Amino acid sequence: MPAGMSYFKKPAEFYRRTQWTYPDTLRIRGSVIPSVISDVCIVTCWSAAIIFIEHGKYLPFSLNFPQVIASVLSIIVGLILAFRTNTAYDRFWEGRKLWASLDVQMRNFSRMIWVGMKETPHNPAAPAAAAPALNAGVHLFGRSPSPNGKAPKTSNAAFVHHDDDHEKILVIKLLLAYAVSVKHHLRQEFGTRYYDLEYLLPEGFVPCAATDNVEIKVVHDKATGDRHRHYNEEAWTIRAGNEDGQMSLPLEIMYALSLWIIGENRAGRIEGSLVGNLLGSINSMTDIFTNMERIVFTPIPLAYSIHLRQVVYLYTLALPFTFVTQLSWGTVPLMALCSFTLFGVEGIGREIENPFGKDSNDLHMDEFCRDLKREMDYMVNLKNRVPGSHV
Repeated sequence: MPAGMSYFKKPAEFYRRTQWTYPDTLRIRGSVIPSVISDVCIVTCWSAAIIFIEHGKYLPFSLNFPQVIASVLSIIVGLILAFRTNTAYDRFWEGRKLWASLDVQMRNFSRMIWVGMKETPHNPAAPAAAAPALNAGVHLFGRSPSPNGKAPKTSNAAFVHHDDDHEKILVIKLLLAYAVSVKHHLRQEFGTRYYDLEYLLPEGFVPCAATDNVEIKVVHDKATGDRHRHYNEEAWTIRAGNEDGQMSLPLEIMYALSLWIIGENRAGRIEGSLVGNLLGSINSMTDIFTNMERIVFTPIPLAYSIHLRQVVYLYTLALPFTFVTQLSWGTVPLMALCSFTLFGVEGIGREIENPFGKDSNDLHMDEFCRDLKREMDYMVNLKNRVPGSHV
């Protein structure tokens, strides 16, 4: 295992980029400073301009306003910011709970397959005619020669396994491919050509996501006025042979695994008592994936986000007028601190409302997938015997 890639880590190590880090008070990477610095500069310059105009007597009236304005707005801003942050963190925490539930289902599924499925002898030197095809009915994931005559793809990260466990290994690799495909799908990274996904898919398994005509799902921004609905489309129908149908890669993997379980049960290689548990795990993983999609494709309502930002700006731009007489030029650094605090809280909500991205504050799904791979790598090298027994 490479240095720095240990399976056993403390929780804080998920957020540590190097062996030595600055104290949290001095850290910029991972903070909201880069996203709020422009807002802080605008409010600070605005405050300085107000003080300059007031001291220069450029206006026939004073710019000093009653402090009751700040008191009224502060209550509203506090409530809206608290609700925004709590809602964003609920989405973040729900995303983490869903991934933990996915871990549970994958660990249970892989263990039941490795322990409960009968070994299938496999001869890699067998002639091509004896090799089962992908949809042959029983061995859904048996390897067959590539149609272009090229050798099957291999990887340095391939699982080490025994010859008679070939079918189990293919299923466990496809199960791990499900977790990796969920990660890429939630990040809107479509297709199969990724270093952590391509070699996990069985030879001959060509999902819809691997083709070049996949329709990319684009999340439109309502701020651009994309509210039009088209009613002149063709009537919807479901028919065999329709080439317009599409399915996301995680769902297609679950469909393939379901077919494999039914086929292996009919062939007598999986005990009937395990079939219900395996299909139940597939149902649970599909439910988890659907709930993750709900978080990604249902952001905080745009009107709420716009109104919150407008209220925060209104408050920070009105606040300097209440300090003109009392603090004079001291208003400028005070407003810099106030704007940094308020815009920082609002920025945290924007940062964590989608926990499945690649930002430093998002869930570390790459590391979660690596941990699952290490667990399955270790499991497929275990002997199926009770420790201490003589069987």
